[in-house]
Amino acid sequence: MPNAVVRALALTAALLLACVSVWPQPGIQGVTDKISYNAGEQVRLNVLYPSPALSDRPPLIYVESPVDLAATIRYAGESEAVVSGVTVASPFLPSEVDYTTGYREIWKTPADARPGRYEIDLVTLDPKTGQVISNRPRAATFVVHKKLVRIERIELDKTFYSSGDPVVCRVVLKNLTDCPLTELRVEFSDRYWPWIAPSSDRARVNPNTLAEALSLPAGEEREVQSASAAIAKVVKEPTVHQYAVVVWDREHKDIYDIAFSPLVFIRPPGVDAPKPYPLQYIYPQLRDVDTSSHRQFYPPELSSAAIQFDRNSTMFASGSTAVVRFSVLNPSLALWRQVTICARLLEPDGKERANNLVAEKVDLAPDNPALRKEAKFSFPADASGLYRAQVEVSDAQGQVLATNTLELGVNPLPKSVLVFCAHEDDEMVHAGIIRAAVENQSPIHVVYFTSGDAGSCDRYYQHSCGPAEALNFGALRMEEARAALGYLGVRRENVHFFGLPDGGSGQIWYDHIKSSDPYLSVLLASDHAPYDGLLRPNLSYAREAVIEAVKDLISRLQPAVIYTAHPPSQGHIDHIVNNYFVVKALQELLRERAISPQLELRVDRVYDPQAQPPTPYRYAEKVLHVSGEVMARAQEAGWFYQSQGGNRAEGNLRTYGQLPRTHTYRQVLDWQEHEGWNEKTESLSQ
Repeated sequence: MPNAVVRALALTAALLLACVSVWPQPGIQGVTDKISYNAGEQVRLNVLYPSPALSDRPPLIYVESPVDLAATIRYAGESEAVVSGVTVASPFLPSEVDYTTGYREIWKTPADARPGRYEIDLVTLDPKTGQVISNRPRAATFVVHKKLVRIERIELDKTFYSSGDPVVCRVVLKNLTDCPLTELRVEFSDRYWPWIAPSSDRARVNPNTLAEALSLPAGEEREVQSASAAIAKVVKEPTVHQYAVVVWDREHKDIYDIAFSPLVFIRPPGVDAPKPYPLQYIYPQLRDVDTSSHRQFYPPELSSAAIQFDRNSTMFASGSTAVVRFSVLNPSLALWRQVTICARLLEPDGKERANNLVAEKVDLAPDNPALRKEAKFSFPADASGLYRAQVEVSDAQGQVLATNTLELGVNPLPKSVLVFCAHEDDEMVHAGIIRAAVENQSPIHVVYFTSGDAGSCDRYYQHSCGPAEALNFGALRMEEARAALGYLGVRRENVHFFGLPDGGSGQIWYDHIKSSDPYLSVLLASDHAPYDGLLRPNLSYAREAVIEAVKDLISRLQPAVIYTAHPPSQGHIDHIVNNYFVVKALQELLRERAISPQLELRVDRVYDPQAQPPTPYRYAEKVLHVSGEVMARAQEAGWFYQSQGGNRAEGNLRTYGQLPRTHTYRQVLDWQEHEGWNEKTESLSQ
């Protein structure tokens, strides 16, 4: 049998048995020269081997003789190869100096390639016999996107404008395809996201058309200019501002690209102060610098050098027993003789419910280590509100030497919780129930519909975002969510993502029903979720696909209570459709008898009921009482969202007394009914 045939058969066997490795080689990895490629671009791969001199692994795992390297490329979530048997290097001999192949061209993506994430499997073969030496599934991944037009540059004539000044701009556009594009519309306006606020009136901007029927030859650039693209707005004091350029199709329906101008400063005529700071700074202005709040976070009655509470458990279920742990030490210079330690439980109205003698006739010397104690309190089955555990240390004459108080939130708590959020950081409105579930060891899962790739992406990079930047920024926000929820106590494996495009939920719900007709995201330039680590790889940006993914998660977890956004929520389209996806999934699961009709659905409160369109549902008000400790932790968790102004939030620290103590929800009493009422709304693109 010819050697080439042997090698081909061996390679085919290796690809079919992807999980079997004849020679495990955990050190081998691949890396592509880009994280995202526009359809039609060449993918280049570099294979890296660990150097024996730098590793303590057994010599057996290292390649010390020539090998052939071959790659298989798969669409993530599918087993069938898109391309198989691609030669990466033949033969390849690692050396003491060079343990990489260097970048090698492995696949020119077709112009019609499916957008989304792809995975590369690597196979190592003996060049003489064709025998499989090692197999490395998913050695590397990359994304393919499909972008037609790119805004190359936005140039303004000035950095500093006075109110009423004309804004002169120059915009350069490039056709990224090998076909001419015609009748493009180019608009200039104040910064906004047109797919989030689908009309300029709702966004409160006044777009100025720079070009109404622009033609772009294949692969070429065109320049558009305006001597009065906008008029610097009227402001009361110097303000940081930004403008947007949007490229539309002829029907003003589909957006080809969006980019934002450099930051400019607008000031009233003759006014130069105060000097504003852009978003990335902690304080927007010098007058906002806070030098005292953190010193007075706890009020004096909760600040005790003698009594320190374990503050990790302050949320309890009605009818449960609380174990309050604390330590006592003597911070004075004199011996405390024959002291008594008592712990009391105070009801929300201040009435004493229990008084426990913790210790008596105890001597506490100034240099003694802290005395660790605990007290147990039982709550009534119908308890709800903020209770207080108060610990007192008194001497033999009854004089109080030290006291401290710990706030306890007590509520009826569900057995398990599933929280649906539109974006990373939206979970903060649910921080109380999330922490309550964590402290009471109740199953808690949090899922995000979008990956927030639009919010502050350009400010993070200090320039407008292309698909690779948006992809990386979305991954950053996902990691911020894991960190924030981890700080609240949620396990990493209980944080889930669907990877929808930021601001694209409206188009997915109203305009792209079938999985065969997905929505093409403007920033990601993809119609399938391209992120790594999603619940479903390459989830189609279509209503049916999203609802199926939601159904799968709900039926698998079987939560007692689901939290989601209000229908319709205030402002952001992703918040509104967050609810629509969840309710539609619940109604279908109920018809399939996969869930109970008693499953409870709660939505966050409406901030301005009179400004919200009516809904057909009936509601019941629900209030969750949250301890000050949990609200403080939630405030700190928000600081992990650095890309969303976390530093600025830290600069605006709220003291213990300023933190709210309740989260208000509305239970949807008849979510099982009214199917289709939100599917008949006029398309957002019309």
